[in-house]
Amino acid sequence: MIHDLILDLDLEEYKDLLALTIAVELNPSSNRVKSNVGGFQSILFEPEDMPKELKKNLDIKVSNINDKVKLQKWWINVNGKGHANSFHSHHDKTLQTKEVGVSGVFYISIPEKNMGDIVFQDIFKRSNPLVYGYGPPKKFEPKQNMLLLFPSDFFHSVEPNQSDKKRISLAFNYTR
Repeated sequence: MIHDLILDLDLEEYKDLLALTIAVELNPSSNRVKSNVGGFQSILFEPEDMPKELKKNLDIKVSNINDKVKLQKWWINVNGKGHANSFHSHHDKTLQTKEVGVSGVFYISIPEKNMGDIVFQDIFKRSNPLVYGYGPPKKFEPKQNMLLLFPSDFFHSVEPNQSDKKRISLAFNYTR
């Protein structure tokens, strides 16, 4: 199940996070290439590096879904015009528990429309191998302060940003 929430956070809380985003985006060694097609994806950050108010809000929302998981890693995504993310999941089979955790994305800066919807594919899910569906994809248009939570094995992609402005999001994984 995908949870679509809006957090009531003051944008002033993001000043440090946006400064961090700019700093890491300017440092080529901090750019990872995973699912991003163009754009920027930061190195992985530790839970203690996340702004406290945001982490507190995420911990509360995630614990309503699964109270046995904790924040493991998080990263920043910056997608400019034409940038997207290819089909992927966040499930890490190398973890000893091999259990499916809770992943999510929090939208920090969405100044316009048409900045690239996140699309969840209705196909095989590792958390329930008996679930096969070829129904229509589920799309979510990003909005400022929007939080999406989903099982880490849900496959998804992000459509290209059609705006001349940058979309900034923060993605994360909670596991045991």
